[in-house]
Amino acid sequence: MSTRIDRFFLAVLLMASASARAQTAPNVSQVLLYSTTMPSGAVPNIYSETQQMVVFKATGFSTTIGNANYYTSTQDFVQMSETLNSSIATALSIIPLSSPASGVIERKDPATGADLAESSTLGPIFTERAETIGKGRFYIGFSNQDFHFTQYNGTSLNALTILDKGGAPSNIFAAPSATTPLTTRPATFGLGMDVRLSQNIAFLTYGVSDRFDVSVGLPVVHSAVAARTYDGTIWSGAGNAPDNVNTCWCVNTFTPGKPNLFLGQIGTASYGKTGFGDLLVRAKGTVYRKPNAVVAIGADVRFPTGDASNYLGVGTTSVKPFVAVSFYTKRLQNGIVLSPHFDAGWQFSGKSILGGALSLNPAPANTESLFTASKGYVPDVFSWAGGVEVALGKRNTLIADILGNQIGWIHGMPDARVENAGTAMAPAGAPPGASDAGLVSVGNVSFGQYNGSFGYKLKIAGSLVANFNVLVRLDNNGLTARVVPLFGLGYSF
Repeated sequence: MSTRIDRFFLAVLLMASASARAQTAPNVSQVLLYSTTMPSGAVPNIYSETQQMVVFKATGFSTTIGNANYYTSTQDFVQMSETLNSSIATALSIIPLSSPASGVIERKDPATGADLAESSTLGPIFTERAETIGKGRFYIGFSNQDFHFTQYNGTSLNALTILDKGGAPSNIFAAPSATTPLTTRPATFGLGMDVRLSQNIAFLTYGVSDRFDVSVGLPVVHSAVAARTYDGTIWSGAGNAPDNVNTCWCVNTFTPGKPNLFLGQIGTASYGKTGFGDLLVRAKGTVYRKPNAVVAIGADVRFPTGDASNYLGVGTTSVKPFVAVSFYTKRLQNGIVLSPHFDAGWQFSGKSILGGALSLNPAPANTESLFTASKGYVPDVFSWAGGVEVALGKRNTLIADILGNQIGWIHGMPDARVENAGTAMAPAGAPPGASDAGLVSVGNVSFGQYNGSFGYKLKIAGSLVANFNVLVRLDNNGLTARVVPLFGLGYSF
């Protein structure tokens, strides 16, 4: 079902810009960049005349600026696209996983033989349960999550604007006596994106001892991205004002040799991929256990078994040590048990193409090698979660949590913020109301992301438990999927 939905939305986005040039990206992580290519296969960066020195309005000026061989392309737009691409990749790599803890744990008071309070609750969903499942016991679990990312830093992904602030030097001078060359003017282009991710993960947990268990999880991931680029605008007014050479289109243009300062439609691209994600191994041991409180420590290790270039995996090994705490009240009226819980962990990852930079290949062998990628550190993530389970007898449990991620305390995440180009003039052909403001790379930063989680667990029969949950995003930092549903099944034996 999720695959059919992805294809429908991808088709809608592409039909909306049918007049634009459609490109086939080699993988999902480069869809955004390939949407910025023109029919010639070129990236619509600002072209600046840097090869032949020429004086404005001097003899030979027209011949020089009419020769496309004298122009070179800057990489500003590629760098802006890389910032957004890295943000998307990082967001996709830190999606919370449902806990592989058993929904049914039987604990009895050794003195009286009576069931302890923890036997009533069916456990949390995203927060790790401090209890282990018991020596020799198994737990099998499955869950599904579908993410539709709709905003970036609070702005709709269908209404982004990228800004190149200009200032790149040319080889054009205002007068023979001038010592400083004219520089490029600001430029913007519109960007619309549709980003979706579906994750199905299966877990197997085994109780090695009464206080130690090991879990293995393997997700199957479907990622899909569509993008279109439009309304490329160089903010130089009419482009040839005689009283101000700084507005001359000859300094920079989308099409060397003629005054092309506006491109209504540039390109579209889309791609989707399904495959195995990163293998997760979790080890957890109880270090303190009393009838009303349990404390455990453990670690997650993610192995790079998923294809990072297609957003199926992170592309490097990640390690996350964590601590989990569960508390239990005595049974209240009607068998109600309250179980506050808390966990915290810190994920560290190595270098991956998803953490590195993308750049324009100056001599591509074909259209699939327009861009090259380097490796860089995937941002570290300090995660915490806290909430409460409300057990309504032994068959029903309500769960409410707050989940937090502090991204990039050590290895920051690339980010982009809206800035204004300043004193810029719209060229002829620009749409009414066009703005010279847009997203500009601000380098690596650290910021927090927060979600509310609201779930319900139902014991269907025996040890078979159904899980239902809604994850609600509470902030606008980075890439945002506002509401994410989850459903799953778990069985212990």
